[in-house]
Amino acid sequence: MEIIENTKQTRKIQLSGGSTYIISLPKEWVEELKIKVGENVTIVKNSNHSLTLFPREQDKYRKETIAIICPNQKESGGSIKRKIIAAYLAGYKTIQIKTKGMKINSEHSKSVRELVRSSMIGTEIVESSSEAMTIQILTRLPELSFETALKRMFLMATNMVKEAIEALEEVDLSHASEIVNMDDEVDRFGLYMRRNLVLAIGNENILQDMGLKKPADCIEYRTIVSKIERIGDHARLIAKRIKFIEEKIDPKTIIKIKKLSEKSLEVFEESITAVQNHDFQTGENVAEKVSKIIEEEKDIMSKIKDNEKNATVIRFVLEDLRRIAEYSSDIAEVAIDENIHNIVIEE
Repeated sequence: MEIIENTKQTRKIQLSGGSTYIISLPKEWVEELKIKVGENVTIVKNSNHSLTLFPREQDKYRKETIAIICPNQKESGGSIKRKIIAAYLAGYKTIQIKTKGMKINSEHSKSVRELVRSSMIGTEIVESSSEAMTIQILTRLPELSFETALKRMFLMATNMVKEAIEALEEVDLSHASEIVNMDDEVDRFGLYMRRNLVLAIGNENILQDMGLKKPADCIEYRTIVSKIERIGDHARLIAKRIKFIEEKIDPKTIIKIKKLSEKSLEVFEESITAVQNHDFQTGENVAEKVSKIIEEEKDIMSKIKDNEKNATVIRFVLEDLRRIAEYSSDIAEVAIDENIHNIVIEE
């Protein structure tokens, strides 16, 4: 009972002067939070019909705490990267890598610089010495509404798939190499968006600035971001497979691959539209179309002979295109689940 009283109490709202409503606060809470008489407090009206009271006026995006990571000499560079990404997603504005009286491992230093350069938008190494490195997140949150950011990420991934198929048809290794590098941009943007979504779950201001309605949206949209990243990964895989082609793929087979890629990108676009327009029916249509794409992929796959040139590469590319369609179906399911209340009858 004592625990409940320390975290939750019921108080009556009173009318003062005919135009102002007031509510009292428990003395113990005020003393514990060190709120002084005459100080300002901030009240936020949340989308779920609740109110949040902050002890004092603050920068609505500020997170003062610094994340300090102390790696040991035996840790891998990959382990350091994962810790930094986790701190970045948690919303820290400053991340420090420190050793205890020892020089930072050269592998660790290289991994940190590579990560900041290739994967973290708006992030710089502002201090660096033999025993410490400081990463500062400089980007103001959020710079884009979620809808705008989602559209940009969608266009990046779509362009990757289109160019991967073009490079496949021409067996253009130089172009393929460029496409592989483009995947870093998709991942950077995805990481940035996931950071914003994590912060928005616990901050109504960020949620509203991103154009989202409720914290639950953040969970659903994080799934969407992850699926777009996977689509970018499959475009990269198509590009990487080009180096294994012995000679140009048979024109008839290329036509089938191009048609399948067009259908996969079509459902990808429709799935994003369904989410942005909160359209249950479009999401349902995507799910139906994806089932047909899967059947078509199986049909093409069954006609490839084992002794056919480039048979292995063709099979892998077809599988990549099928996976792109399946990820689009996963995105469409978000629109379906989110908008089911529009088509059911409640009693």
